[in-house]
Amino acid sequence: MNLDIYLYGFLLSFSLFAAIGAQNIFILKQGIIKNHIVAVCVVCFMCDVMLISLGVFGVAQFFSQNSYLTITLGVLGSTFVLGYGLVALKSAYKTKALGNIDIDSKKTSLRSIIIQTLAITLLNPHVYLDTVVVIGAYSLTLDSMQKIGFALGAISASLAWLLSLGFFTHKASVWFRNPKTWVIVDILTALIMFAIAYWLFSFTLQETTKVGSIPSIF
Repeated sequence: MNLDIYLYGFLLSFSLFAAIGAQNIFILKQGIIKNHIVAVCVVCFMCDVMLISLGVFGVAQFFSQNSYLTITLGVLGSTFVLGYGLVALKSAYKTKALGNIDIDSKKTSLRSIIIQTLAITLLNPHVYLDTVVVIGAYSLTLDSMQKIGFALGAISASLAWLLSLGFFTHKASVWFRNPKTWVIVDILTALIMFAIAYWLFSFTLQETTKVGSIPSIF
């Protein structure tokens, strides 16, 4: 397995997962109140594995069979990643912390928390942009073997992030209540997103120059 490709998958995905959002706040809250945190993390991880696999081996594989679809996904991916980086950079200048988590919230049943976790994960449009559009678009640049390493890197990033949130919640909650933590996360996220956007844009331009010599399937 190509270690560079694995690390690309890990860094890209970790940057996407680390951005503050509804799912991360939800996980932190369940961990702080000790509400079936293991089940929450397992459900989130299984969803990530499914969506990452769909992006790398499903959507990207289908799009790669036609140059016009490849260019379309490349444009969507590079545009979204660039916008994601700009939002992260702007966010770095805003003071924020997770101070609104109610540690006295009542615990819920295992069935209820699984349903809530599935809802906050699968009904969130951002999860599909992150896993299917961005990760899927980047994997267009890879061959079959490289996609495996890239997907493993992305899945490892999901596992690492969920472990840091779920199993080290008390320390993580203090960490993430500090606005400086999010400034660092946002700046690093922005830099990685800009690099990925440049890579995707360059790849899309290369595909555009070849489009005249590739027959369409339509």
